[in-house]
Order: sequence, then structure tokens, then C-alpha cells
Amino acid sequence: GSGIAAGGNDLGFEVFDNTSKAFGASEDDKQQQTKEATNKSQAVNHRLGEMEGTLWTRLAEYHVRAGDFELARSVYEEALDAITRVRDFSLVFDAYVRFEEGVIEALMELMEDEDEDGDEDGMKDDKGDSMGDENDDLDILLGDHVNNAVAADENAGASADVELAISRAEHLTSRRPLLLNRVLLRQNPHNVGEWIKRSELYNDLGEVDLAAAALEE
Repeated sequence: GSGIAAGGNDLGFEVFDNTSKAFGASEDDKQQQTKEATNKSQAVNHRLGEMEGTLWTRLAEYHVRAGDFELARSVYEEALDAITRVRDFSLVFDAYVRFEEGVIEALMELMEDEDEDGDEDGMKDDKGDSMGDENDDLDILLGDHVNNAVAADENAGASADVELAISRAEHLTSRRPLLLNRVLLRQNPHNVGEWIKRSELYNDLGEVDLAAAALEE
């Protein structure tokens, strides 16, 4: 990756250098240098195009490391809506799936850690001093009741977060055929076979209106 980027920068400097040299040169030299500059500029764009999927995933990963998960999702979604190569699609989509799976694993581990902490607190309470007057016993009982209620709410919230994360991952996976189809249509909007396939995919999802619209494109 870094080698490609370095090569792209070198080409960029050469394009600038050749364009600068065009001033003060003869008309024939100018045309030749402009042609060379154009060719090298196209080479730069081609190399950057080859890195498109990598650049998108690295941008998303930057947001993941910063803890901005929603921004990361936005980047992945924007990438899937912009890329035009199947290779780049596979790279971005696989990274997106790994991200959502990582969120699920992290939430489940967090929920397990909270359960273990709750069990340890319960054991400490059982081993505590049983001596005390009735008011102390009542306070302890009320405190345990409130703590258990709070813990139950937290567990319910954590469980809901895990279910939402799982739903997101499943939804993303189910979208893969349509997303890939969209990439292929961006490559060639006149691909009749892919438009028919898109219509069939929508039919399978029960989206009759979208299926019909795909055939009208």
C-alpha cells in the first residue's frame, strides 16, 4: 500500500515538473510535454483508483479507533454507494461485516463482565456480618432490592444492545446481493441481465414496486 502511495506521489511530482517545463519550450516540446503530463496524471488516478477500497476502509477504521461507530458506519455505507469495482466492494463489505461482528463480541463480553461483577457483589454480601439491629437489616434488604432492580434494568439494556447489533449484522449480510448488483450496474448501467436480477432480488424481498421499477430502468 505504501509503495503504491509513494509511487503515486512520485508521479504527481513528475506531472508538476513536466508541466512547469512546458513554459518557455517550443510549441512541439510543449505538446509533447503536455501529452506526457496527461499520461502520467492518468496513471496517478489509475493507481489511486486501485487503492479506493483500501482508502475507504482505513477511513472507517480511523473512526472505529476514535470510538465514532456511527461515523464508521456512514463511511462504510458511503463507500458501498460509491465504489465501482467488485474487488473494492469485497474489501469494504468484508471489513464492514467484521466491524459489526466486533461490535457484537464487545457488547457480549461487556454484558458477561457485568454479570460476573454482579455475582461477586452478591457473594460479598452473603459473607458480610449478619449482626445488626432490625433497622440495619431492613436497610440492607431495601438496598439489595434497589440494586437488583437497577442491575436488571442494566442487563435488559445490554441485552437490547446485543440484539440490535445482531440485527444490524444480519441486515447487512442480507443486503449483500443487492449491494453487489448495484456495483455491477454502476460499471455498466446497460447490463440488462443485472437489471433483471435486481428485479428478482426485490421480488424475493417482497418489494414489488421496486422490482417493477428495476425493470423500467
